[in-house]
Amino acid sequence: ALLEIASDELGGAVRAMVGGRDSTVSGAFNRATQAIRQTGSTFKPFVYAAAFERGFNPASIVNDAPLAFADPSSEGGVWKPQNDNEKFLGPMRLREAMVLSRNLVSVRLLDAVGIGFAREYIQRFGFPPESLPQNLSLALGTSSLPPLAMARGYSVFANGGYLVDTYSVERIEDDSGNAIYTA
Repeated sequence: ALLEIASDELGGAVRAMVGGRDSTVSGAFNRATQAIRQTGSTFKPFVYAAAFERGFNPASIVNDAPLAFADPSSEGGVWKPQNDNEKFLGPMRLREAMVLSRNLVSVRLLDAVGIGFAREYIQRFGFPPESLPQNLSLALGTSSLPPLAMARGYSVFANGGYLVDTYSVERIEDDSGNAIYTA
């Protein structure tokens, strides 16, 4: 799915949306608005934003090192999150950890600010609470959302912190040119 939301104003106009390659194949299913997918690392900026709200900053140092948490649902009763390359870089600044998408730094950040606080804060980006896992996997992007919800969430950064409702139809007029609907 391809999306572009206007961010030059606080309007939220969807300028372009591609919901699939061929409507004869997918019918009325619009992947941009209806496909629910795990967000993965694209979700990390929202976790970082919550951490910045709690006093962290891009120069804060967090350790990229192995972690283990008790988890009766995991094999062996322990959850051990990993980086994608299973390597660890040690203490690093958050700006570098974000660029390199270090999973263990994200998990540590979420653990430090608290899952409850982070979930509440992240909802300010327009994400419904039921889409936000109530555990540390939230830091790894286990939220399942449609692409339009992610685009709307990212537009908050572009809009200087303002959440706006997106719309695709700006105005509908009757046959005399009178507006019968305006977004």
